[in-house]
Amino acid sequence: MRSVYLLSSVLILFSFTSSKKEFTPPGTVKYNDTLFIDKCEIDNFSWSEYELDIKKKYGKNSIQHKEVLPDTLIWRYKYSCNEPYVIYYYRHPAYRNYPVVGISYEQALAFCKWRTERVTLLMAISKKYNGISIEYRLPSKSEWELLSFDIRNLFNADGWEVRDKKRAVNTRWMPDTSLKYKKADGLYPEIFAPVNAYEKTILGLHNMIGNVSEMVSEKGISKGGSWMHLLEDCRVGKDINYEKAEPWLGFRCVCVLRKKN
Repeated sequence: MRSVYLLSSVLILFSFTSSKKEFTPPGTVKYNDTLFIDKCEIDNFSWSEYELDIKKKYGKNSIQHKEVLPDTLIWRYKYSCNEPYVIYYYRHPAYRNYPVVGISYEQALAFCKWRTERVTLLMAISKKYNGISIEYRLPSKSEWELLSFDIRNLFNADGWEVRDKKRAVNTRWMPDTSLKYKKADGLYPEIFAPVNAYEKTILGLHNMIGNVSEMVSEKGISKGGSWMHLLEDCRVGKDINYEKAEPWLGFRCVCVLRKKN
């Protein structure tokens, strides 16, 4: 069954456009002639295919395989009731379209390198795109902000509300203090969503704000906020710092296309 999953992911993530004139890197949308960005945050399914490829190449008990595994213990934090996520979030099929978390900055870079190699190999096999090269990588902070151009006017001036109520985002909202129920730490239940949930931006991107905060190429900085952050912290111009893998931290790739001389 896993081989079927691997084949399907290759067809989905690494399929090519039928046009011979224009190439769109798999999984992305075009910003300009050289810069493309993932439509969605990297999900558990994509990461599991990466893991499977490394496991088949190096072996289940190899250091290389262990280095790609997400840290599922990030779900265990003070007053949390997340034990089911420790066990099921990464492995269970119900969550395969949810953003991968528990990933370090170095692991994200390694995934980008692996993805570049896989797509480059398939480009060579197809023999249709010999004149171009591609590189998947994390976006820089300035690139991420540039690609979020139509989200800047999403918030009211005070930063606590979304102007357009039709454009929902997955962030943590201030609890209604009139409600009688609350958790031990005074916070209310949090929920994350599939990577393709909520309305797309003009460019065609899901969850640039909320769901998971996205790592950029500058280590220790993430953008966009998450299901665990207040809406005011999810503004395009705000940085959210991190030091390690977190249950609210993920990423998406950009792809740079270059013409060979």
